[in-house]
Amino acid sequence: MDADARRNYRAALRQAEGELAAHERRGEALRATVEGLRNLLAVKAPSRGRRASAPAKRQRRRRRSAGAGHPDVPPGTFKGTGPTAAYRKFIAMYGDKYTVPQIRDALIQGGVRSSSPTSLLTGIHSVRRRDRLKAEAEKQAGKAAD
Repeated sequence: MDADARRNYRAALRQAEGELAAHERRGEALRATVEGLRNLLAVKAPSRGRRASAPAKRQRRRRRSAGAGHPDVPPGTFKGTGPTAAYRKFIAMYGDKYTVPQIRDALIQGGVRSSSPTSLLTGIHSVRRRDRLKAEAEKQAGKAAD
């Protein structure tokens, strides 16, 4: 370590030590203020073992899962099939009126394995998009043949 670097590190150390000392002085002053207010109000200090209770959290209503409302798929329906084949089988069985999260949850219930629910969701979006583009292209080809 050269002389300039040592000098810079020493200056940083002195600054950090000064800030720490100032912080400790502020802490002592704050403790004295708290103690004075307790004496003035004749309030006992809370025991050290127990912290003051945190303010109550506002209760939030739980949101329904985006996949809620999917059909009840028997376990094992899609066991051993990949996400693409399972998606197409699901559409053939139940139609395409369900959202992608609903389809994902139904496929998981039916036994499709995936590295994560998010990757399965992404895969289903891709398959659905490809199938829709394919159907649209076939429709256009049918119109052109007429």
